[in-house]
Amino acid sequence: MSVILYLNLRRTHLEHGAALEAAHRLGFGVALVADAVPAGLPPGIVRTVHQVDTFDLAAVDAAVDAIAAEHDVAGVVTWSDRDVVTVSRIAARLGLPAAPVEAARVARNKYLMRQALADAPHTIPRYALVRTWDEAVTAAEAVGYSAVLKPTSASGSKGIFVLRGPQDLRPAFEDLMRLTAAGGDRVFEDNPNELVLEEYLTGTEHSVEGFVIDGEPVIVGVTDKDTTEPFKLELGHVFPSSLPPDRLTAVHDLTRTVVAAVGLDRCTFHLECKVDDQGRARLVEVAARIGGDLITSHLVGLATGTPFYENVLRVAVGHAPVLPQAQPRVAGLRKIMATQDGTFRGMDGLWEALAVPGVRHVVAERAPGATVRMPPADYMSCTLGAVLAVGDTAEEVRGTLDTAAGLLRPGLD
Repeated sequence: MSVILYLNLRRTHLEHGAALEAAHRLGFGVALVADAVPAGLPPGIVRTVHQVDTFDLAAVDAAVDAIAAEHDVAGVVTWSDRDVVTVSRIAARLGLPAAPVEAARVARNKYLMRQALADAPHTIPRYALVRTWDEAVTAAEAVGYSAVLKPTSASGSKGIFVLRGPQDLRPAFEDLMRLTAAGGDRVFEDNPNELVLEEYLTGTEHSVEGFVIDGEPVIVGVTDKDTTEPFKLELGHVFPSSLPPDRLTAVHDLTRTVVAAVGLDRCTFHLECKVDDQGRARLVEVAARIGGDLITSHLVGLATGTPFYENVLRVAVGHAPVLPQAQPRVAGLRKIMATQDGTFRGMDGLWEALAVPGVRHVVAERAPGATVRMPPADYMSCTLGAVLAVGDTAEEVRGTLDTAAGLLRPGLD
């Protein structure tokens, strides 16, 4: 049996379970190379495991060589931003489909992706690279307020500061210098203390889920997003989008422009954008990987009947995706967020929420006893759980999510 090499897994059981089961349904085994290995992986699917430091490229290469010596490797994928460039390197070594290495590098750096679109300035915000305080002051003067200051290589909404005026610049800059310093969070080790300051885009937020085949984007659908204030953590998603046709066309046009400019090909992509009151779609970022937050692991499949992860693997082995044929239903997610620091006691109301018609999952993100810290101290631990629901209209799904989320009562000491 051929295997697909997985470089790390998603964080939750629902997400990484969906990835493993997709391989099984398509007749592939999985060869896992990962920093941490979850307990209880199914041996009938996961044929070999190499636990290594996946930031150590020599260790990754050695693990890949060992796997390739014992198995027929049909493809290689990752499920998060941090390994996108490494997957492209592995694919190039083994002659497998994946985004070109240089395109992967651009997709991992928000400054470089804006540089790639310099000939299409209508698609991006005004922006400037920031590495020092003097550069931050100069950038703010050039871009103006309101603005956003964020790391060039973060993911998961980590370290996004909205600057409403000059008084916000110094504290945001100092927090981000600490967050992205060398020797800290390893996701920043290739470009420590590198930030981008850009125009604050107004409008509704969306993501585009799809694939690139022979340079052409194949758009499976557009997701509507809700985010928190002031740190823009993702709070909820509804798929497919309720945008009117003309604004969906603008999002599709933006997607084609961005994919071509970045040079993405033979890969999955997740593009985030905003659509303003005039119907202009402008880029927030594009990634050469799946969308997280259960969008592609669950929402797309629940809405369309065609599991997105199976198509991720089809593209990774060089085949075309199988596109949904039926008119989609609507699927959505609402996160349960902490509002203060503390120790998580647990979540009451689980059975009541699960009993709401249309609810498919209630997800627990934190175990009782976990420490919860609010941004900017921590960008992850404040997410306590989530509700997933399905219905025939976006209005119905949002109502179901509101009802179920209102029944969940998180406890914090």
